[in-house]
Amino acid sequence: MLGPSPRTGLLLLGALLAAPAACGDIDVFIPTPDQSGPAGVLDGTVTYSGPRPCTKDGHVVGAAVVLGFDTRLLPPPEGLGASAASIDVIPGDELFGSLGDALDRSEDGALHCPEPDEPPVTVSATWRLSPLPAGTYQIRGFYDYDGDFDPIFSIANLPTRGDVAGGAIENATEVLAGAAPRYRAITIAAPIPETGARISGIAVTLGLPLPLERPIFHVAEVLAPASGVTQRQGEVVMASDFQLEAFSLADPAGAEASLLRLRLAAGLPSGEVARAAKPPLSLPVGGEAAPTLLYARQDVNGDGALDGDDHVPDAAMIPALFPISVFAKQVDGAPLTSQAAPVVLLQGLTIYDDLLTTATLGPEPLNEPRDSALVGVRPAALCMHPAEPERGGVLVISHKTDKGGHDIIAEQDVAQVESALSRQFGREIKVVYGCLPEGSYALSLVYGTGQAWTVPNEAGVCAPSEAESSDGAICGARPRLPSQDAMLIIGAPDDEAYCAEHPTPPACAR
Repeated sequence: MLGPSPRTGLLLLGALLAAPAACGDIDVFIPTPDQSGPAGVLDGTVTYSGPRPCTKDGHVVGAAVVLGFDTRLLPPPEGLGASAASIDVIPGDELFGSLGDALDRSEDGALHCPEPDEPPVTVSATWRLSPLPAGTYQIRGFYDYDGDFDPIFSIANLPTRGDVAGGAIENATEVLAGAAPRYRAITIAAPIPETGARISGIAVTLGLPLPLERPIFHVAEVLAPASGVTQRQGEVVMASDFQLEAFSLADPAGAEASLLRLRLAAGLPSGEVARAAKPPLSLPVGGEAAPTLLYARQDVNGDGALDGDDHVPDAAMIPALFPISVFAKQVDGAPLTSQAAPVVLLQGLTIYDDLLTTATLGPEPLNEPRDSALVGVRPAALCMHPAEPERGGVLVISHKTDKGGHDIIAEQDVAQVESALSRQFGREIKVVYGCLPEGSYALSLVYGTGQAWTVPNEAGVCAPSEAESSDGAICGARPRLPSQDAMLIIGAPDDEAYCAEHPTPPACAR
C-alpha cells in the first residue's frame, strides 16, 4: 500500500518538460525530532501526461513518486547514491481526481484499463520534499502505472515497464529528440535561516513511458580461470591477491580466459518462475513475454554521439556497454545492505559474445535483447566516500602486472585512467596496487534508464523474522528463490606475504 510517508530511495530516468524553479517566501519549517536545526523544503507541481490510468474497486491504480537526490549522491548509472534524500508519493486518486466520471469507478474487483487507442490525459497535483539540509538537489520521478512500487524492498523499489518517468530538466527539446535528460540543479543555500528555507514552484513532468522491465537475472554459469577462484554453495570466492594469468589486448582470447566471468541469464531458473510470478513476490518473469537483458552502447561522455570516445576507462578499444555490472561491498553480516562509507565497488566488464567481438563493435546503438549477458570481474576495486568528494578515492588493482609480466595498465596510460575515473565520479581518483578489500559483494545490473536488479535480494534471503524451511524453499509463509541469493566473495589471499607487502589501501577501510 502506498502512502505519503515513506522516505527511502530509488531511481528513475528521463523527463519531458519542466518550468523554471522560482524562489518562494521563506516559511517556518519545524524539523523532525531526529534532525537538529532548521531545514529546507522543495515543492511544486507534478504534471502527468500519458495513458489514462487503470482502476480497480473504484480507485486509481498506482501513484506518482517524486524524489529529491543530493547531486553528490546521484543514483546509478550517474553516481554512487543508494537512496534519495527525500521522497513524496501522490496517490493516483489524488493526481487523477479532476477526471471524475471519466474513470471507471466500478467496484467489481476487476482491473479496468484504457484501450490502446484511447487518447492520453494530462493532470496535475502538488508535491513536497522535506526535511532537507543545505545542498544542491535534482528532482526525478515516475508514475507507478501498475501499482507494484514498494520503497522498502529492493525487488520492488524501482520503475518497471509501462511506468511513466520524468523529472525537472533543462534540455526538454533534446530529450524529445532522444538525448539523455539534464536535470536542473536546485540549491538550498547555507546557512539555512532559523525559520527554515523553502523553494517553491518547481515543475516536474512525467511523460516518458518506460519500454523495459528491470534487468532481472540469475547467475547461470561461472567461468573461472585456472587459479585464484573457488566455488561453494551460492558463492564465488576470488582471492584478494588474485592475479590475471595473461592480460594483453594483443591476445583477447587469453585475456578473457584470465578473467572470472559470470554468465547472467535473464529472468529466473525455470523451476522458480511459477512461484516467483505469484503473490507475494509477483515478479514479471512469467507469461508470454520471455525475460531478456538488453545490450546497448553507453554514451560515456554524454555528447549525444556514440563513437571511439565511449569506451571503458582502462581500455580505449573496448566500448562501454549496458547493462552496467557493479559489485558493491556489503556490510559484514548484512548481505542486503551495501556499505555506505566508504563505498567499495568492483566494476564489471560487460562482454558482447567475447572480448574480441566486443572490441570490434561499431558505433551503432546496438539495443539488442538477449537471453543472457556475460560479465567479467576486474581484479580492481574503487573506494570512495560518496558524500565527501574532497577526500578523493582510489582504484586499487590487485597486481601491477599479469603472471607473464605484462602491465595491467600501461605506465603511460595510468594518468589517462585516473583522469577518466575522476571525471566520471567527480573527484580525484588515484591508481594504487594492493590486495582487494575482503568481504561479500552484491551484483547489480543497471540500464541507462536507471532501472536495475541486484542479487542477493529479499526474494532469495530470509529476514530474521522469517523461519527458513529445512529444504531452504520457504521463508516464513513465502517462497524463497535460491537463485536470488548468489554472492561474490573477495576472500583471503593465496599468498599472505604478498598482501603484507601490498596491503589494502586505508581508503578502502571502514
